Amino acid sequence: MPQEHEIDLSMALNKFHELGLAEGDLGYAHWHQVARLLERAVTMQTEIDALSKQFEICRTKLARIKVSG
Repeated sequence: MPQEHEIDLSMALNKFHELGLAEGDLGYAHWHQVARLLERAVTMQTEIDALSKQFEICRTKLARIKVSG
């Protein structure tokens, strides 16, 4: 099942690669860093989604404890 914020980065990463090749060494280094930042942002969003789900589970358990206790 796909994550809530899951996206396909292939188009963007390919474009960054093209831009890097067109702009020479400095441009390539820049666009390579931009691509890595984008990948890290997606990874972080996936982690945030997982933590949010865990938080909701904990919140539900705590609410049940308060009601029964």
